[in-house]
Amino acid sequence: MRTTTRWLLLPVAAATLALGAPDDAPTRARAAANELTTTLKARLVRELESGGPVAAARVCSEVAQTIAAAHSKEGVTVRRVSVRWRNPADRPDAWEAERLAEMEAAVARGEAPAEVEEVQTEGGVSLLRYLQPIRIAPPCLTCHGDPETFPAELRQLLSERYAADTAVGYRVGDLRGAVSVTVRPAQRGEATP
Repeated sequence: MRTTTRWLLLPVAAATLALGAPDDAPTRARAAANELTTTLKARLVRELESGGPVAAARVCSEVAQTIAAAHSKEGVTVRRVSVRWRNPADRPDAWEAERLAEMEAAVARGEAPAEVEEVQTEGGVSLLRYLQPIRIAPPCLTCHGDPETFPAELRQLLSERYAADTAVGYRVGDLRGAVSVTVRPAQRGEATP
């Protein structure tokens, strides 16, 4: 059985108490999202500068999932999700899709999408779900903008690797998706950061 308690920007003490864990789950979730975003962004910028859009697209294709897995540790799982996914591994689950729709509605109203935290109970265990919005910045358009402006080599790579690609046609400021983090309570004897 699954129950959900939802807060936007949940107070730290409430989330820690709800999880029944001695650690700071919201802080761990934000840290994991920030670390993934920082690491991946730095790698993509480096690849864009040294190898151009094709090199950057290869990072997303070949390395991004590994980078996310490296940031998933000690009861924290982190990944990127989008309703307009390129890689099927980035397809959101039902909860993520609902929250992404809410974020998209905020952007459509001209508002900044808020991060979301929810405490859910699954099988008698409470866990924290967290989404941090990802917005399109100018460099993102290199691979996520108008495909007609992409170099032929990039179009070919994307069509070979992502036959069902829906992650194009964005403009600066659009919601690209979110970093999704799940924090499970620490087990006895398990160290927390």
